[in-house]
Amino acid sequence: MQGLTIFRQREIKQVFRHNAAEPVTVVAESDGADMLIHTSHLAIFALGLACCGSGAAQKTAAVGAENDDSGAAVRLETHEGQTQFKLGDPVMLDLVFTSRSQGYVVNTDTTPYLPVSDLVSVAPEEGWVRSHKSFRGQGQNGNALAELGSEPVRVPVLLNRTITFQKAGHYEVTLETERLRTSKTLWKQTTLETCDSCRTTNTIGIDIAERDASEEAALVVSLSRELEDTKGEELVSVMSEDQKEALGREIEAQQRAAAGGDTDKKQMEALTRKINEILTTEVALTEKRRDAHRNAAVRLAYLGGDDAIRAKVRFIVDDEEKGDAYPVSPIMVDGLSSSGNKQLQLTLLEAAWRDPQHVPTSILQTALREAKELIHNGSVTDEALLWGGTAEERQAELEEYQGEINEIAATLPKRTEPNLSETMKFLKTRGVPNQFN
Repeated sequence: MQGLTIFRQREIKQVFRHNAAEPVTVVAESDGADMLIHTSHLAIFALGLACCGSGAAQKTAAVGAENDDSGAAVRLETHEGQTQFKLGDPVMLDLVFTSRSQGYVVNTDTTPYLPVSDLVSVAPEEGWVRSHKSFRGQGQNGNALAELGSEPVRVPVLLNRTITFQKAGHYEVTLETERLRTSKTLWKQTTLETCDSCRTTNTIGIDIAERDASEEAALVVSLSRELEDTKGEELVSVMSEDQKEALGREIEAQQRAAAGGDTDKKQMEALTRKINEILTTEVALTEKRRDAHRNAAVRLAYLGGDDAIRAKVRFIVDDEEKGDAYPVSPIMVDGLSSSGNKQLQLTLLEAAWRDPQHVPTSILQTALREAKELIHNGSVTDEALLWGGTAEERQAELEEYQGEINEIAATLPKRTEPNLSETMKFLKTRGVPNQFN
């Protein structure tokens, strides 16, 4: 299905854009003129972008692998010592990998844009539901691979991505993971059914408490505001307009000196250090803002009340798929399974899908599909597994998909430019035969 392939590629693109990000550095060369050119370019780049609940940790010995002669093991630990949570909180635990020998690699990828491969098991069997299947056998992201040496490698795992706690109580959690590989088996694909490389951890106990409705309503308001305040891709500026102008004059003076053969090496090195410090600070502040943006999205996504549902749908609808490297909409889609009022959620998404004032997007269609599945099955099928069922299941998915496209086509007479052109463009990319492709 072309349309679904396009959606997956979009999300995967975000993964590599995120993991490929590196700190900006300035390399000062020995020749004064060359150094000035590099410094000038960097300064222009900087100026251009700048304008625009806790508990005691539980220590339990690792299970299985640490007791054999394999040399490597994995254990489950609390994340930052927290074992006390409320319903709707992000529940995070850490996989901790250790090794007594060389040759082991850990996949540390925790991006929210790909299916989860870690299998979460919880006891007792009541009070929670499994919302997503674990998707084993994914390709490795080379940017997220870490060699396992003398120091442990810690990988946080967000349980909410595959399970939802529905009732307060005490729960015992165990994880099965395929993240630990040897260098020789790193690129070996596992199947969905079996996992020879998987390892099972020890058990960690956590407590889930009720959340007051008024507390959640206030939290939705504050998190929504934080998402709006931290939105944006440009570098965070640490310079005032006057400081930018002063730096620009300093750069121009160095350029004139270099052109006249009168380069002062010490002044050049000082200017280089100054620009480097500015960029380093701005990049660090930008990353901090992006982390705050994502953390607020995660906290909002797994709240279950009606106010949270409305906020989640709004952020999904507002995603215009314009190339945002850090979109929150996939996080909100993950959180649909945590919503309490599944019918309200579906009603809101159906209304947004059929609204001629909104340009349809692939992420909105995915949210609509998952909302329907949650009503009918209580769980959702990850995008990567959508067309992997029986012939009858695939035909049913195809008919549902075609019906959604027909709903959009029926709204064309009500749309005006530029909405109409954007909607036509969306329809032409769909992978189901229709009058537009």
